[in-house]
Amino acid sequence: MKIRIAWQIFISLLILGLLTPTLKLFYFSMGWRWQYIFLLSFLIAYFLIPFCKWIALKFQVLDKPDWRKMHEQPTPLLGGAGIYIAFIISLLINNVYLPGMKIILIGASLIFFMGLWDDIKPIPALIKFFVQFLIALIMIVFGDIQMTFFYNTPWAPWINIPLTLLWIVGLTNAMNFFDGIDGLAVFLSIIIAFFLGVIAFKTAQPALGWFAVALIGVCLGFLPYNFRLNKAAQLFLGDAGSTFLGFTLAGLAILGHWSTTSPFVSLAAPILIFGVLIFDMIYVNLSRIKNKQAKNFFELLKCVNQDHLHHRLFFMGFANKEAVFIISTLSACLGVAALIIMKQDIFEALLGLGQAVLIFGLIMALMFKGRERIPKSGNRRVMQRRREDRLQLGYSKKEDDHKSL
Repeated sequence: MKIRIAWQIFISLLILGLLTPTLKLFYFSMGWRWQYIFLLSFLIAYFLIPFCKWIALKFQVLDKPDWRKMHEQPTPLLGGAGIYIAFIISLLINNVYLPGMKIILIGASLIFFMGLWDDIKPIPALIKFFVQFLIALIMIVFGDIQMTFFYNTPWAPWINIPLTLLWIVGLTNAMNFFDGIDGLAVFLSIIIAFFLGVIAFKTAQPALGWFAVALIGVCLGFLPYNFRLNKAAQLFLGDAGSTFLGFTLAGLAILGHWSTTSPFVSLAAPILIFGVLIFDMIYVNLSRIKNKQAKNFFELLKCVNQDHLHHRLFFMGFANKEAVFIISTLSACLGVAALIIMKQDIFEALLGLGQAVLIFGLIMALMFKGRERIPKSGNRRVMQRRREDRLQLGYSKKEDDHKSL
């Protein structure tokens, strides 16, 4: 306990040092603003997360195991609160704003607070979807935030607005779906933010790059508590954290102009960067419709099952950490493909698209193979596989990582 307190004091001193005007001016004058934002966001998140865990334990805001979840012990939520607070503070201190960013942050804040409510007292899926849809619509109408698939035509808004709604609400929920095993949603958020940030800097959009860097920093500050080798997570993102990250990243992708020369590249680059999320969302929903697990849109919203990519990998015999590595690697490869197609050379662009096609083919093969292992009924087999997985990773049945900070 004394070591942890001393460590927290040390982290707080580092934060205070970064906040001094002299050090801040030094970073800015050297052209290292992105490094300053990264360090500040990382340290604030790393400092706040233990307190979020303490609050979650004190007020019993816990994620309890059930048949469709991959963890075995009740685990504190509210990790998303630390990420949200650290992200907002780092942006405020560095005055990282564009006109569109303000409306994105307002929308993301509303999404966060709804998710926080859902973590404390579950909200029906239909109500959550309706509120997400409403928030995205308000952001589009009043903030003029929308995708521009078509230009300068009278009917363009009738296509652009629905596609923007689908993009924002779909990716918000897709990130929430991937918050099913330790570290997966955080790793995907880091990878997506990294590639969006790289492209932002390459296309002379530094404010968007700093925005992405702040997201990477807070996610890395949270990661040591959520992804621990041979140990269970100390706390989870919760709906508040996963939906906030999904919404914010989706909004960041809309704000950016990802190519100055090609509308196709500007559209294709973010689709590839978010490729794993998009593919999983489309494949799983079509699969549920085909298998008659949902007869209409409203049943589809309420349908839950262990049929996402990480579930299928788990049932194929991969351990949780191995599934995280596989999915993160696939996402990173798609991000590299997005960078390749941005080059002016048509041959390199075709190579990038070819690489993306091969990766999507690999994902489809994994999804198709994994469907044969999805349990059809009962919880016994599911829980047995979980126990085998945890024992394989060296967990003890009596392990309890949640009794102290």
